[in-house]
Amino acid sequence: MNKLTTILLFLVGANVSFLSAQVAPGIKLGYNESRISKTRLEPKSGLYIGGFIDIPLSARYSIQPEILYSSQGGTSISPDYGDVQIDYLSIMAANKLYVGPNKGFHFNLGLGLDVNLKNNFVNLFNGDGDGEISPFDMVVFGGIGYEFDFGLTLEARYKQGTVSVDFFGSDDFYEEDGSNLNGVFQLGASYKFKLK
Repeated sequence: MNKLTTILLFLVGANVSFLSAQVAPGIKLGYNESRISKTRLEPKSGLYIGGFIDIPLSARYSIQPEILYSSQGGTSISPDYGDVQIDYLSIMAANKLYVGPNKGFHFNLGLGLDVNLKNNFVNLFNGDGDGEISPFDMVVFGGIGYEFDFGLTLEARYKQGTVSVDFFGSDDFYEEDGSNLNGVFQLGASYKFKLK
């Protein structure tokens, strides 16, 4: 029994040691093109920035928890109101599926929570409106990327919100009835640091 326990502990320890040697933190920076569905708002340019930890679980699969700041919203075409600016804290989990065992080209998909840090919606009405924007958004995303040997990754993603932004108190932004959902195209780069 002691031999079996020793072998199991050795295998678990070796596996944990291998994974910890491969786990790598990194930084991300990129461009957002965001829109809010079923409104009169046009797409808005912004940026995202943050960090991640890449955790490889096999030669072709890794999971990547991320925390990002994401600037989103919409551009107003009305002279009466300004642009809608919503700043989110994005907490995401990306599943990275590599086409080959030597990394390189990959697909990524996952789920996330966007927390509304601040927005300017009430200010658009000079403080007189009773507007309100949802405090969070549940998102799904997917995309493609290419990871170079030296740590740089280029990536394109589309992030779709599932919780209505809801401009409560104002009918001026609505184009048609239904949920007003965030949709964000992201194009950017990340760099993964090698710890060893």
